Amino acid sequence: MVAASPYFWLSLPTGANVATMIHFMPPTALIVDDDPEFRALARRLLAASGLAVIGEADSVAAALAAAAELKPAAILVDVELPDGDGVTLARQLSALPWRPRIVITSIDRDITTSAEARAVGARAFVSKAELPGAPLAHFLGEDHGTVDPCQSRSE
Repeated sequence: MVAASPYFWLSLPTGANVATMIHFMPPTALIVDDDPEFRALARRLLAASGLAVIGEADSVAAALAAAAELKPAAILVDVELPDGDGVTLARQLSALPWRPRIVITSIDRDITTSAEARAVGARAFVSKAELPGAPLAHFLGEDHGTVDPCQSRSE
């Protein structure tokens, strides 16, 4: 049995016998939360879902700067940040030219709904307690639309 590898060899028709290595990069992610312990947990959850965390931010201002610099494919955003709210931030981030996929989260499961999250351009709202079982690869990974398979507080 051959072990799976993120690499494969592909011969290109160049007239010469040349081979090229192509590496598949996982989707990149930015974590926005003012709690460093939660960011560490979120980093592990996102990595387990096949995303490469390329940055963290602890405020709205830091998130906007990090997003502009890093251009992540996906962003996990806490609602309650020290300098603003994550719902407004999600609206700003979803308008970026590369259209990152966004999930809003909070310790307070009643602070917003998935329907409200989708209205500002996010894929879903998932409470922090539900994150370990949430389909983060679906929400933040490849582009599969905005259907919420777990219907987290969609009313």
